[in-house]
Amino acid sequence: MKNKKVAIIIVNWNGKKFIKDCLNAVFKQTHKKFKVYLVDNGSTDGSSDFVNKIFPQTKIIQLDKNYGFAKGNNVGIKEAFKDKSIKYIVCLNNDTIVDKNWLKEMVKTAGSNNKIGAVGSVSLYPNKTIQNAGIRLLKSKTFNEDYLGAMSIGYGKPSNHFKRDFKIFAPSGVSALYKREMLEELGLFDEDFFSYCEDIDMGFRIKLSKWSCFCSARSKLIHFHSQTTGLGSPFKAYYSKRNGYFLAMKYFSFLDIVLFPFRDIIWNFRNLFKKSKLNSVNKLKKNMGFLGLFWIMLRIYLSVLFYASKMLFKIWNN
Repeated sequence: MKNKKVAIIIVNWNGKKFIKDCLNAVFKQTHKKFKVYLVDNGSTDGSSDFVNKIFPQTKIIQLDKNYGFAKGNNVGIKEAFKDKSIKYIVCLNNDTIVDKNWLKEMVKTAGSNNKIGAVGSVSLYPNKTIQNAGIRLLKSKTFNEDYLGAMSIGYGKPSNHFKRDFKIFAPSGVSALYKREMLEELGLFDEDFFSYCEDIDMGFRIKLSKWSCFCSARSKLIHFHSQTTGLGSPFKAYYSKRNGYFLAMKYFSFLDIVLFPFRDIIWNFRNLFKKSKLNSVNKLKKNMGFLGLFWIMLRIYLSVLFYASKMLFKIWNN
């Protein structure tokens, strides 16, 4: 398995300020059999020219505008699939610095069992505490975090907390390896998600199949977190919450789908009129104000209504 060729897909949008450190680390990997595809989502900061000059071995796919994380990765994956020797696809955020053994350890975990279809890494904050070692689902069935790191396995633990590989619901989109065979069977990312929660959507599809997901405990990287959109940004708030509704429509029971909006509204009002445990929520409230938050929620509900029939159609065709 160590000789399996890997395609590393990095979706970039105005990320010139951290792409150099990201690619420097990627090209120092101990697993040498890989090719890097940079999908540029219509950046205006000269990212593509910079990468082409400093890292000419990178395959650059230039898009005319920002098509989002899901479609950006899909474009890169489809390009990588033209190379029949590529057996693994790795999606990596551009605001990361990977360990030299990051790729080797993921490939090792993926090859340890034929049923493993996806592998995640241990993502660390710059202070070397764990940001996440995979995604877990919340029992509340709202996809809302009531405390920081609620959906993140290992959050706040020291970097060496996990000693061996372990099963997870899904790898985080920050760093995720997918077997080509699995993607060809299950399909690529759902592009209607645009950005955020597409990794959870993939996790549901994997869970409902013969495949499984694992975290590679020795595959590590530093993730600078929300560098592209910013902490507590309206962009992130809109897509994260809207896509939570998409997930509910696609995978929840009928009763939970009916209850989902009420649970979500209760969570929203509880966090609107008191200080939240989440810094991102408090920052969003401060920046947007009540009317700004109301406008975001109205846009979310209108978008959910617009996409509802399409999401249900996807269920019926699976």
